[in-house]
Amino acid sequence: MIVLTGISGGIGLQLAKYMAKFDSVIGIYKKNKPLIKIKNVKFVQCDISDEKQLIKLEKYIKNKSKLILISAAAVKLDNLLINQPMNDWKKMIDVNLGSNFLLCKFLIKKMIFCQWGRVIFFSSTGARRGDVGTSAYSASKTGLQGLSKVISKEYAQYNITSNIIELGAFEAGMYKKLSKKEKIKILNKLPNKKLGTIKDIANTIKFLINTNFINGSVIKIDGGAD
Repeated sequence: MIVLTGISGGIGLQLAKYMAKFDSVIGIYKKNKPLIKIKNVKFVQCDISDEKQLIKLEKYIKNKSKLILISAAAVKLDNLLINQPMNDWKKMIDVNLGSNFLLCKFLIKKMIFCQWGRVIFFSSTGARRGDVGTSAYSASKTGLQGLSKVISKEYAQYNITSNIIELGAFEAGMYKKLSKKEKIKILNKLPNKKLGTIKDIANTIKFLINTNFINGSVIKIDGGAD
């Protein structure tokens, strides 16, 4: 069973279509329920940054089912550090980092019971570069590396792995919000001048699910841009 966050976002929703062919999916959204139906996907409303709300997931998770967490939920509110409102900072830390801590705390207990589990976080090349105006976003995504590394060491004995997929420019998600000038600039950095596809992400996830020896790693899929 796959627990997929960020189902109302561009990448999350498209990814659900691929993952539903692989296993049953619990697609988590906070406010905006997707308007489409996807076979083998159950949409569940839950604020994953609120530990008390995670109990909502209990009735959808079958006993002894092997669990895979795919974390696609993210918030990015760019601003120069000196102009960044504290509320925006807290929101990005809570959603991008804090909610992942809470989800793992909730789900890993069930993974231990099954003696198997997969935790897959998403980050981005922009977060690693530390682009101008992304202090909170970069801090939250970089924090995932520490979280993932610790999980990989604490729970490897239970056949649980934790890895990060670092995304470059793709045909969905935050890329679509950029200006035409910014999009051209990004495309020019790609050796083949083509964006990544959701299928590329899905194939990487399936690879991580099927191996027990890649653990605590950051897998870059950026088309060779860096």
